[in-house]
Amino acid sequence: MVSLHAARSLQSKHQMAYRFKLDEPFDKGFRRIAREQLDRTIAELTDVRVAPASVHESRKALKRLRALARLAAPAIGDRAFQRRNRALRRIGRLLSGSRDAAVIAETLAELVAPTQSGAAVLDAVRDQMNNPDAGRAVTLEADVAETVRLLLLKEAKQFAHMPFKGESFAAVQGGLEHSYREARKALRLAYAAPSDDGFHELRKTVQWHWRQMNLLSRAWPEEFATRVAAARELSQILGDDHDLAMLRQAVHASEILGAEHRAVIDEICVAKQHALRRAAEYRARLLFAEPASVFVKRIGHYWLLGPDVKAWPLKNVDRASEPVASAHVASTEDLNAVTSPESAVGLAAKTPGRSQSQRSA
Repeated sequence: MVSLHAARSLQSKHQMAYRFKLDEPFDKGFRRIAREQLDRTIAELTDVRVAPASVHESRKALKRLRALARLAAPAIGDRAFQRRNRALRRIGRLLSGSRDAAVIAETLAELVAPTQSGAAVLDAVRDQMNNPDAGRAVTLEADVAETVRLLLLKEAKQFAHMPFKGESFAAVQGGLEHSYREARKALRLAYAAPSDDGFHELRKTVQWHWRQMNLLSRAWPEEFATRVAAARELSQILGDDHDLAMLRQAVHASEILGAEHRAVIDEICVAKQHALRRAAEYRARLLFAEPASVFVKRIGHYWLLGPDVKAWPLKNVDRASEPVASAHVASTEDLNAVTSPESAVGLAAKTPGRSQSQRSA
């Protein structure tokens, strides 16, 4: 078992950026980043009583690790990727705990009815479904934390000794193209035949893209920061949609609610989901506008030129005679400005009582 002091030292030592380096071989970068995320996960789980915030940070680190493995899948081999992805997904589920119940309770608490009669039904449903512990995160059980730590140590050995084929951008090109292609496919299917599962799948592919753009962002930090910000916002919108889907499932499965109450809650949730999905559509189509082959080729050029751009002697440019170009990173307000029909819904923002960090990197 890793000691608390050693784990905290590891965490401090490896608080490095979740990015490949331009002057670093991809196999070395892959192992470095994997080690950082595994060390961070283990460090968060070393206290006698693991707090909910530490569990959340651990789950985020695991998601980052899975995105890394997906990006490098062609280099490590599809079989190795599938094994590691399944193992990390199982570990993540062990850390889930009561998170689903908490999400359902928070979503129900934030739901707003458009009519007085609907508000009355909402109040009644909240009273009937009220569970004092439902929205309260709990500490991770000690035996579960110990099991997870042991599994993570095994994963650390697997990642450390995993064969890695390929050099330079070619090592990750296939993984990036596959992930991007899957996102375009999920986008097409989600809006061709809307369903909760379809939009949840779209959300997962958006998260892959967000994290993979972060991994490659040193090629052109300003350009990639824009994509990362846009993908994170889109992921939040789709996350809100998924939370509503979970609430609807819980309401329909409830044995204490009458059919009338279930119907009213379902109607309110579906209306809000429609608004969220309208807001997500423009953002998703903009983010995945290019064909996969074109997109990946462009990113490959950025990576190839990255070291030269970084070394370019800007201080020698005669700024008095040259136009000044400033990098612009899109913010939530920027995106809302170009999607005015949806901006009034207040979709990406959480209410003050709900943590914005729940879906952060």
